[in-house]
Amino acid sequence: MMSVQVIVEGSMNSSNPYFSSSWRRSFTGGFILDMGVHFIAGLRMLVGCEVVSVSAMTSHVDLILPPPDNLSSVFHLENGCSGVFVMVVSSRSPKILWRVVGTNGTLQIERGFQGQHGYLVSLYDANGQCKSSFFPFSGVTEELKAFFNDVSENTLKKGSQFVPEHRLSFVEGARDVALLEAMLESGSRQGKQVQVKKF
Repeated sequence: MMSVQVIVEGSMNSSNPYFSSSWRRSFTGGFILDMGVHFIAGLRMLVGCEVVSVSAMTSHVDLILPPPDNLSSVFHLENGCSGVFVMVVSSRSPKILWRVVGTNGTLQIERGFQGQHGYLVSLYDANGQCKSSFFPFSGVTEELKAFFNDVSENTLKKGSQFVPEHRLSFVEGARDVALLEAMLESGSRQGKQVQVKKF
């Protein structure tokens, strides 16, 4: 890996069903923390290692949203690679993009490609040739299936021999939140570098 980019341009506005949820307004980070944790989980899964430090700037532009509603962050991975995480909560042109540039090619994952509900995954080889595949959005349904499977298996095995899907563990969730909290802390400190808490 040479570089990683995650760009999230959300569509949070008063017509969005999640907009009126009062609990999203009652904690620091608001929609950045609520929405961003999912994209951070995707980032961590994609790169296969942990983020060790971040430097970020935040701003509050759309006054109907809780602050902050914009985040631009540079992060450093434990493998030495760096990247950027940019999140705009309320964009007129929503977009989600994960991009990993490597020495042998580039992997790009784009959500909502040409108005379709799913992900376009493109792999560019070292010669610039591209192979792309589209995957329909499965979202929460697949996560719930995995969760219910883990609960069922644990119940049947009485917890003694059961090994749950590690991506659904509370530790993984805590790591996702810790990374976003580090970005928000850095933003509140005008971009000062912050080490990500380890779990």
